[in-house]
Amino acid sequence: MTKTKDPKKDFFYATLKGDELTLEPYCACGNYLLEGYFCEKCKRQCVCTEIRCRNNATLEYVNRFIENNESFKKFTAVLDEGTKEGND
Repeated sequence: MTKTKDPKKDFFYATLKGDELTLEPYCACGNYLLEGYFCEKCKRQCVCTEIRCRNNATLEYVNRFIENNESFKKFTAVLDEGTKEGND
């Protein structure tokens, strides 16, 4: 069963280039978050626990990463093919 993205959750967009995984933080409102994860638009501290993947290869990689890393057990990975960068 594929999990679906939650529009009310703060999230990371996952990008996979070779074996390098990059996670970019976003507020649920869609605003990109800087290092402190504070959204200037919403004026709130964000907590990103959903990882949105742009394709199946990235989703599979992220799921394996979550399963093999105890510190990521509270994270969920979802497929989000609707992004403009769908091939990452």
